[in-house]
Amino acid sequence: MCQPPQEFAFMRAVNSLGLALALAFPSVPVLAQATPATFNFATAPGRLPKNVVPVEYDIAITPDAAAHTITGSETILLDFKEASATIQFNTLNQKLDKVLLDGQPVKAVVTDNDKQLTTITLARAAKAGKHKLSFAYTGQIETKPLGLFAQEYKTPDGVKDVMLSTQFEATDARRMFPCWDEPAFRAVFKLTVTTPAKWAVYSNMPQTARKLQGELATTSFAPTPKMASYLVEFSAGNLAEISADHKGTHFNVVAVRGQEQGGRAALDNARQILDDYNDYFGVKYPLPKMTSIAVPGGFSGAMENWGAITYNDQVLLVTPSSTLANRQGVYSTQAHEMAHQWFGDLVTMGWWDELWLNESFASWMAAHETDLRNPAWRWWEQQDESKEEAMTADSRASSHPIVQHVVNEVEATNAFDPVITYSKGQAVLRMLETHMGADNFRQGVRSYMQKHAYSNTFGGDLWQALDSTGSGKISGIATSWTTQPGFPLVSVAASCAPDGKRTISLTQQRFLLQGLGSGKGHWQVPLQVRSGGGAAHPLLFSADRQQADAGRCDEPLSVNAGAVGYFRVAYDAATLALNTRHFAQLPDGDRIAMLDDQWALVEAGAAPLDSYLALASAMGTTQNERAWQQITGVLGTLESYARGTPGHAAFMRYARAIVTPLARQLGWDGKADETPGVQKLRRTVLADLGAWGDAEVLAEARKRFAAFVADRATLAADDQAMVLSIIARSASAADFEQLHAIARAAGNETEVRRYYVALMQVRDPALAAQAGAIALSDEIPKQAGTLRVALLGTLNGAHPQLAWDLFTRNVDALMAPFGPFSQLYLSQYAPEQFWRAMAPQQMEAWITARVPADMGPHLARGMETARFKYSEQAALRQQIEALLAARG
Repeated sequence: MCQPPQEFAFMRAVNSLGLALALAFPSVPVLAQATPATFNFATAPGRLPKNVVPVEYDIAITPDAAAHTITGSETILLDFKEASATIQFNTLNQKLDKVLLDGQPVKAVVTDNDKQLTTITLARAAKAGKHKLSFAYTGQIETKPLGLFAQEYKTPDGVKDVMLSTQFEATDARRMFPCWDEPAFRAVFKLTVTTPAKWAVYSNMPQTARKLQGELATTSFAPTPKMASYLVEFSAGNLAEISADHKGTHFNVVAVRGQEQGGRAALDNARQILDDYNDYFGVKYPLPKMTSIAVPGGFSGAMENWGAITYNDQVLLVTPSSTLANRQGVYSTQAHEMAHQWFGDLVTMGWWDELWLNESFASWMAAHETDLRNPAWRWWEQQDESKEEAMTADSRASSHPIVQHVVNEVEATNAFDPVITYSKGQAVLRMLETHMGADNFRQGVRSYMQKHAYSNTFGGDLWQALDSTGSGKISGIATSWTTQPGFPLVSVAASCAPDGKRTISLTQQRFLLQGLGSGKGHWQVPLQVRSGGGAAHPLLFSADRQQADAGRCDEPLSVNAGAVGYFRVAYDAATLALNTRHFAQLPDGDRIAMLDDQWALVEAGAAPLDSYLALASAMGTTQNERAWQQITGVLGTLESYARGTPGHAAFMRYARAIVTPLARQLGWDGKADETPGVQKLRRTVLADLGAWGDAEVLAEARKRFAAFVADRATLAADDQAMVLSIIARSASAADFEQLHAIARAAGNETEVRRYYVALMQVRDPALAAQAGAIALSDEIPKQAGTLRVALLGTLNGAHPQLAWDLFTRNVDALMAPFGPFSQLYLSQYAPEQFWRAMAPQQMEAWITARVPADMGPHLARGMETARFKYSEQAALRQQIEALLAARG
């Protein structure tokens, strides 16, 4: 599965692309696609035997948050599919006692913590049919987001407290209660909890009874629908809520007492999103309530527990300190988790191989919903950033398919790869929806939901539903994207007839950032072809070589109109030159796709840097947030590569020259009729000009910073990060002290995250050392523990050795808040982030000594990226020097 990185001669003088590039490498034959598997419980993967199946759990627990222990009892209604003398299920860190089957003692109970299994041997074989297993047990409360965990937190006024919450995906329900902890074993769950009477308690279903017993209270919850064990939820603590009833569903947002009013926006969002999803999926949300729980820390995102979604409070609560980006993050995260109430909860993947059925669809549906309800945000354009992150990762030789085999459920967390499972999957689904048409795609999704409600599926079940819409053999297209790694480079060569009509010749090969031409693969590629300013037309590129009509030769051409496709495009030299001349007039999505692709070709050594910079310069003063975000991101990368070279100052002048005309057009102050995208664009270009030493921008930022120091109301929340980052990069010791004082006085965690990130951008080495010490200090509240790695990542931009030294000396404490994903971060993302700090082989040796062997594929991906960036920096430094010399 894991291949060593392929070394590739990075610098290649290539002056033309398209057909010449394609002909340089032989095409590969079409891969035979096996018929996609459909779900069958009896043959579904898993370690647990399927002869004894849970039907209903009755669970009662008494957690002790101070002692970190659980005392519990459990009765499970079992269905013996055949006579059996053994029962096997999952446990972890638990001790069972008083084990009975149908009220009779069992012969033996053997628990193996290493295998996370308990095996019960009966005195005699139980007949086929229904039986009741009962036992008492003890377990433990975790301090990391695994199973039932205790989350310590500090309120803005300094009060320390703790709450309990759960994080069960992928395989940690077994930490709170013994169970059949594999997704195919759906059952009903009835939960009863005994907690301090002053605490509020929440679970998947509404409360049915509450009984006071002195300082304790016992609360019972209604039985859940049939569902997977990893979706059970329980939260308790000094919590409060706001609520509303809407169209038969009770909505509530829960937070630490005193912070619940920050859930107003989320409460409104939830009602809107649920209305839209009820309509889209054609199956009404089946639970009586939708609870959204803000957990102060614990984990970085959110978890889709059915009817009781848990969120890190920073992605659920909106305060007066929140920015537009914060509010956008809240809406899109809610849209993702609520989509899971169908994709994942109502219909659950049959095994962890098919995690994408949950995550890719939730990501796609979230973007669809966010764009639908917030058109001014131009959300699909913003999703291009996550698509590019996925394509960068997927262009590694060590990448893996969307569907990747998981041997057993204990390895499920190690198989997690968000850029592929989430972002690539989302992009592929959008490409399929565009190819099929939105109505046909929705018809297929509705059919899938109706047929498989309260059950499990594999990918083949979904493809059958989409095939049934009459839109063609979608399964053949889809499997070419989900069952093999990578994606194609589509090379386009145009020829012209005497009457001016254009014909294009298409070829494809796997796109690799290193080793282009050596990869294997073939895809059925749904193109969207646009000539000039006309409508886009679908074209399925399914052969090794293919020709098609494509408008007129005097019109610009896009074969990825709207940036909908998940592939790269290389145009022949004449077409690229034509596109560059007309670049400012192209539709926004077409420009975005061309910028993305041309930069990727430069990185792969398949195009000169000038070819990309010509497109960037052709933007002029056209106002499009994502296009300029892409351009300034590339210019920022090039500027960082040029540091320490004689041409660094000259390159900063060159970068400023591209961006300054737009910045002057936008000015510093917003206008009443501006879109959110233009507002964010202004902040982007001003922040970058400040980073590149623009004197006018620095002077204006200093003026606004002085006013902010005197009066916090003078600078809007959305503008603070921009101004503070500009000041930090050129900060004196006095500036640093003012920035630090602002951070220490933060009124809430939203401000903490904004102000401390700004502080980490100091360029002075002595001040950077102070910033690093602050990042690891108690100034960062415990619930924001994951922020420390982000702070070091920011510090790493200008001080890689310092950031790496701090990271390595404190790695255990830094990784602890990431729970089950700490090994993934250390293996794959640490080398991608800290690659500048040392030679790749030294970094790989350090990481190898600290992660288990089964993280090898992740480490290979991370080190492939590190080695690529290491070589890319050297190659692009040469190109930058040549560019500056040519321009005088």
